Amino acid sequence: MILIHLRFLLPLFLTVLLNPVIESLASQPKNKPVSSPLLSGIEQVTKDLNNSKVFNPKTCPTYINNTTDYLFLQPADHFLPKAPEEIEYFKAHGTELIKKIFLIRVKLRELLQEYDKNNELSNECVLKMREGTQYARFTEEYLLEWLVHEKVVAFKDAPILGGDEPFVLRNPKFSELKLQAGDVMLIRGVSFVSAMIARIGDEEGNFSHMAIVAEDGQGGLHVVESLIQYGVIVTPLEKWRQAHDSRVALFRHPDMELSHRAARIAYDWSLTHPDYDFAMDDSNYDKVFCAEVIRYAYDKASNGALIVPKFRSHVSKFKGGPYPKSLGVTKDTLFTPYDIEVDPRFDFVAEGKYYPALRQVRMQDSILQSIYSWMIEKNYTFYGSASVTAQSYAGKAIRYLGFMKEDFPTYMPIETMQSVIQFQTIAELLEANLYAKEDAYYKAHGYLPSFQEMMVANDAYRREDCLHYQKKESSKFHSIFRGSSCN
Repeated sequence: MILIHLRFLLPLFLTVLLNPVIESLASQPKNKPVSSPLLSGIEQVTKDLNNSKVFNPKTCPTYINNTTDYLFLQPADHFLPKAPEEIEYFKAHGTELIKKIFLIRVKLRELLQEYDKNNELSNECVLKMREGTQYARFTEEYLLEWLVHEKVVAFKDAPILGGDEPFVLRNPKFSELKLQAGDVMLIRGVSFVSAMIARIGDEEGNFSHMAIVAEDGQGGLHVVESLIQYGVIVTPLEKWRQAHDSRVALFRHPDMELSHRAARIAYDWSLTHPDYDFAMDDSNYDKVFCAEVIRYAYDKASNGALIVPKFRSHVSKFKGGPYPKSLGVTKDTLFTPYDIEVDPRFDFVAEGKYYPALRQVRMQDSILQSIYSWMIEKNYTFYGSASVTAQSYAGKAIRYLGFMKEDFPTYMPIETMQSVIQFQTIAELLEANLYAKEDAYYKAHGYLPSFQEMMVANDAYRREDCLHYQKKESSKFHSIFRGSSCN
C-alpha cells in the first residue's frame, strides 16, 4: 500500500479511536482531573495494546488504519487543551504524557517482535506498524513544541542521546542509556537531501541516515557512516555526538558477541574509505550508502546469517517516471534507513530530539511530500534549465579544483547533481513561504499548524504560481517544474 497521501496529521497518533471506542470512553468514570481526547486516548490505546483480544496479529492493520483514518480528518486544534483546567493539567503533566505516548511506540515494537517470533507477522501489519510509529512520534513532537512554547520545559544543548526528558526518552527495558559497540543509530539530518531520502520509499519515514558504533583494536568507540560528501568515514564517538541532528533513534542487537564483531568489522572497513553509492544498491559493497554500512557489518559478522533489513521499502509510487532514476536510484526495492524501525531482530533502546531543528525538518518533510505528490498525482516534472545545468557543471568543475568538498564529491554523477539542485531550488522557495505562513499562523492561533495544513499551504502556493505562469506573468518555479494544469 502506498502512503503517498501521508495521512499522519501532526496532532496526534492514537489519541482517539472511532465511534465504538469513543462510546467506551464516554462510559468511563468521571473522576479524572480533566477530560480530553488525548488523555482518554492514551489510556484506551495503552489498554488495547495490552489486550490480545483487541489488538493481535489479525486486528493489527485494521486497528491502526481506523485510528489514522479518523485522525486525518481532524483539525489541528482538535487535540490541544482549551479549557483552563486542561491547560493547567497539560502543563503539570506534559512530560509524563509524552513518555506515555513514547511507551505506546515501545509497546508496538515489542508486539512486532512477538508476532515475528511466532511467525504471525504479516506484511500488512508491518506496514501499519510503520504508520503507527510515525503518528506516535509526531504526537510527541507536537506536544513537546506546545510545552516549549508555553515555557513548561526548556531545551538544553547536550551530546546526542545525552539530554534530559522529554527531549531524550529511554525504553524502560534498558536500565541505562549508554552507547555500546555495534549499536545502530537511525538519524534525521537537516538538509533537503535528507528529506528526499526520508520520503523516497512508498512506505516513507521520519529518518534519512544510519550509522553504527564501531570499535577499534584497543576497545575505543567510534562512529562509522557513509556520507554523500566523503563515502565511508570514521569519527571518534564523543566527537560525533556533538552534532545537531534533529532526531536520533538507537537500536541494539541482543547478541552482544555478534554486535562486537560487527563493530570491529565496520571500523576496519572504514579505513578503506569506500565511495558513496548514489544508486542505493546494496546488492554489492563496491560503493556504499549509509544503510549499507550496517548491512555490511552484520552480514560479515554473522557469515551471511543476518541480512539487514528484514522488511525492505519499495519504490513504485513514481510509476516509472524520470525520478528517482535521475537521482541514480533504479531498484524497485531499497534498504531505506527507517526500515530498521520494523526489523524485529533489533531492540529499540532510546530516542533523542534536537529541539531547535524540529520545526525545520517538519517543514522539509511537508515540502518534499508535496513535491512528490505533485509529481505522482499531477504529473509534475522538471524541465531543462540553463541555470540549473550551469550550476551543476560549475559545481562539478569547482569540486575537481578542490573546492566545495562539503557539498559534492568528485565522483557524484552530473545527473544526480542536477536532480539535487532542481529539488533544492523548488524546496527553498516553498520553505520561505512556509516560514512566513507558520509565523502568521502561530500569531493568530497560539499553536503551530499541522502537517496537513502545511501541505495545504504548499498547494495554494503551487496553484498561485501556476496561474502566474499560465498568464505569462513572472512565476517562482513553474518555468522549470510544472504539470499539465493548475488544478
